[in-house]
Amino acid sequence: MQFPDGGELFKAAEKKSEHLVFFAHFFKGHKKALRRHIDLVNELGFDAYAFNLKDDLKDHKYVPYSHVSKKFGMKHVLAEQIGHHLDLLTHYKTKIIFAFSNVAGCAIEAHTRRLKEGQNDVVAMVCDSGPGAGNFFQSSYMLLQEQIGVESLSLKLLGTPAVAFGWSPKLNKDIRHDLDSFPEGFPILSIRGWRDRLITPMDIDKVFDHHKNLNWKKLSLPEAGHLNGLRDFPSEYKPGVEDFLNQFRH
Repeated sequence: MQFPDGGELFKAAEKKSEHLVFFAHFFKGHKKALRRHIDLVNELGFDAYAFNLKDDLKDHKYVPYSHVSKKFGMKHVLAEQIGHHLDLLTHYKTKIIFAFSNVAGCAIEAHTRRLKEGQNDVVAMVCDSGPGAGNFFQSSYMLLQEQIGVESLSLKLLGTPAVAFGWSPKLNKDIRHDLDSFPEGFPILSIRGWRDRLITPMDIDKVFDHHKNLNWKKLSLPEAGHLNGLRDFPSEYKPGVEDFLNQFRH
């Protein structure tokens, strides 16, 4: 089957699970950046799927509006795209979402919408370096500086509110409401680097704390920053992910 948006299946050499690991890369990323993660889950016996998010304003004629959720914001159009790709993978009856940074919030939204439509094929999530629901303006400022590479202070100050509200007028505060709709005992692994300057562990905790319906655990990486856990600290990252995914292997 030919998938849109560069979608691609990566088959495990020795399959040990019927669950598909569904990847959603970080904002302004690319599926190629997930090669280490895809190799990891393949080695653990899981098939994987990755695609390219339409995370440029040009992809949406400069107006990011989701016709599915009837909401403005990049968060919501990416959630719509993630949901569409989940819908395409009918060959896999159950899926584990592995999402990164604030795009993990898009995946949560997509899963929430699909649950309301009676689609409960997602059985767990791994959220690496996000999402955050604390100081979203600080996160947007750091995104411009550290990930997009804006050097001008005036451009960063002007761009911060545009990035924040262009992502979502609710500034990720709707994620906690979405999580309320997750089924009892839903497993989530939250990976965070203590040195993350874009989305701090405290901001991540504000998303997941107080949700007694979730069976969520933390994988804390004391020396890691934003999204560099597997690359720079594999001896801590790999066992934590393997321990979580072991419950879904034969």
